[in-house]
Formats: sequence, C-alpha cells, structure tokens
Amino acid sequence: MNTSRTGDDESSPEARRSRSPRGQGERLRAEILGAVARLLDEQVRHPDLSLSLREVARETGIATQSVYLHFASKESLAWAVAADGYDRLVAAMREAERTTAGSAADRLRVQAHVFWRFAKDNRGVFRLMFGHDLTRLDPDDAQKHPGGLLWHQWIDAVRACEAEGHVRPEEAEQVALHLWSGLLGRFALWSTTFGRDDAADPAAFTDYLVDRTLAGSTTKGPR
Repeated sequence: MNTSRTGDDESSPEARRSRSPRGQGERLRAEILGAVARLLDEQVRHPDLSLSLREVARETGIATQSVYLHFASKESLAWAVAADGYDRLVAAMREAERTTAGSAADRLRVQAHVFWRFAKDNRGVFRLMFGHDLTRLDPDDAQKHPGGLLWHQWIDAVRACEAEGHVRPEEAEQVALHLWSGLLGRFALWSTTFGRDDAADPAAFTDYLVDRTLAGSTTKGPR
C-alpha cells in the first residue's frame, strides 16, 4: 500500500463527508475494513490495480487523513483486516456448528465447507490472512496472531469427534492440522488456473478429506 499523506484534496467528496456522530467511530472503522476487503477482492481479479490508503479513503467516502485516525499505519490496517477476516470466518463456522443437527462428524464437515466457501467468496482477504506473515505487521509483538482463534475452532470441532470415537485422543491436534492444511492446499490449487474447471470438485474434495481423515484416526474397530 502507498501510505503517502501528501496531496490529499480536502475539497473532494470524501473529504466533505460529514463528521460521524459521537460514538460512531466503530462504525466508520468497520466501513474502512469493508472497503479494504472489497478492494483486495478486486485486486485478485485485476492484479495491476493499485491499493493505497487514498484508494481506501475514496472507497469509504472519507478523507485519507481520516483513515489515520483509526489506523496509524498500513501495517496496522492490514493486521486489522486480517483479524476481522478470522473473526468473520470463525463466527460463520460456529453458526454452522450451532445450527447443524446430527453427529460431531456432521458438524465438523459443515464447518469444513464453511471454510471453503469463505475462502472462495473472500479471496482477497483470505490471501492476506494466509499469504502473508502477519507477525511482521506487528513489530512490537503486542498482539496474539489472529489465526489462533481459527486453530482453536478446528481443535474444538475435532475434540467433539473424539468424544464420539471418531478420533484417537492422542491424534486430535494432528487431525485438526491435517484438515486445515488439506483445505488450504486445495484452495491454493483451485485459486490458480489449475483445477478450476469443475466448480463442484472442491466441495467433493472437502467431503473426501473429512471422511478419510476421520477414518484414518477412528477408535472404532481394528487399526
């Protein structure tokens, strides 16, 4: 991102946007994060598209300087966008888990499909979440990596399968890592020109991955 603050046209429409009422700062912050997410998705489709804080401000309808009132640097903005992505992904997985009847394996499966759909529908943000070393965006190491939230969601889902005999207790973390890695790798292949002809294939792969992973770690029957 180009973070230059010089040359802003304060007479522009975004500069003339009325001040947010007291207490609306969080709403503006959310609008900024949403603007970045949209621009990142657009950048996936058009790699030559520049993404600067000026462009973020224009997309949000505010002056560039206003972005700095919420985010001190491009690094802090990128961190916030990635963290928001993890929050939204985990919230969607939890909602799917909550509303799915059936076994723990069924709930794990639906969460895996949610992971895939989120990746497909939010490619720009997803690339930021997993395609960059976010720890480099936090030089003071003051915050925990936002990916920890997702890791614990996978662990909890697998532990629930463990209670039903689908997973050996000593293998729960490996099963969670296997699922996450498999889904992430399959998406990486899909998001390139390789393997994108069959839109249904990733969904079928998700089912296959969940089935084979649980079958390989089941406590039921001979090993």
